[in-house]
Amino acid sequence: MLELLQNLVNNAIKYRSSEPPEIHISATAGKGEWVFSVRDNGIGIPLQHQQNIFGVFKRLHGNNIPGTGIGLAICRRLVEQHRGRIWVASQPNCGSTFYFALPVPAMERIDASAHA
Repeated sequence: MLELLQNLVNNAIKYRSSEPPEIHISATAGKGEWVFSVRDNGIGIPLQHQQNIFGVFKRLHGNNIPGTGIGLAICRRLVEQHRGRIWVASQPNCGSTFYFALPVPAMERIDASAHA
């Protein structure tokens, strides 16, 4: 869970706009799952690239912004290991909100391992 949030917050800072970065993290309980969100005021992601960004080495900005292109792929892998899902809502120049949902049993396992 920590690595997942670190990657999402790191991306929010890395892909910030010219404005000071604003990052909001929240969680809500849904039917049988917890839905987390990490919202920023960064440069945003065009709709046609929003599914591709979760692939390994998929980078939208070439070498203009440093990175390996594996951060979001790691996020997807971590979420899917807990039978969850991850997605993004974004518009260019309007920031991004990354969501991930984890089923309640997965959250109980994460909580138990944190206390071990």
